Amino acid sequence: MYKIAIVTTIKDPFLKLAEMFSKNNYQVRFINVDDVGQHRSKISDCDFVCLHLEYNDLINQHIIANIKKFTRVPLYIFGRNHTEEEKVRLLNAGSEGYIQIPFSDVELFARIIAVLRFLNQLTNKNINKIHFGPFEIDMANHQIKKGDETHHLTNVEYKILKILLESKDETVTKDRIINYVWDNDKSATDNALGIHITRLRKKLTYDPRTQLIETIWGVGYRLNYKLCEQNSE
Repeated sequence: MYKIAIVTTIKDPFLKLAEMFSKNNYQVRFINVDDVGQHRSKISDCDFVCLHLEYNDLINQHIIANIKKFTRVPLYIFGRNHTEEEKVRLLNAGSEGYIQIPFSDVELFARIIAVLRFLNQLTNKNINKIHFGPFEIDMANHQIKKGDETHHLTNVEYKILKILLESKDETVTKDRIINYVWDNDKSATDNALGIHITRLRKKLTYDPRTQLIETIWGVGYRLNYKLCEQNSE
């Protein structure tokens, strides 16, 4: 059974969503934002975190960083009046997505289920191959295959692709990729990441006019699933 943590001071916007999860045999845990520190074990035991933030910018970033210290599961931020710059900072702080309140419960439910389903595919020990449009990604052997072509992935390329796959079509910030790939090595730079992204793009190319790894300027990168699925064989 999947467990969903809804961290908020106001339950009302999430009641219908929580009901949908419960009806589909998902366990929902409501946790007050102010009590995050007291409920680390409850949050870290969950598979997905919905975090409702309405504080000032610095406090919001601090809360995200605090949660990310003890869990690496996907985390969506929910808010009402954040500016574009604030949303970017929240993504850079470690969240995998930003959802504007009010939101469509049906669409959000489907989106979260899709992310969990994909993560389950990645973590299932019996499944080492992922089909991504026209590509077959062999996670066990660090290979990308398309037809008769096979490209081997370096360890860095493998880690970059893995974190992008785990985030599905959500944007992953540069800082998060660097911290994951180079294990918080302070010498790692945006330029180094850019070089490896370029090499990985070449191995994921089937149409020179398009890029499956999109650059989200000022934020990071994401995999364009819709584009890939439209052009799958």
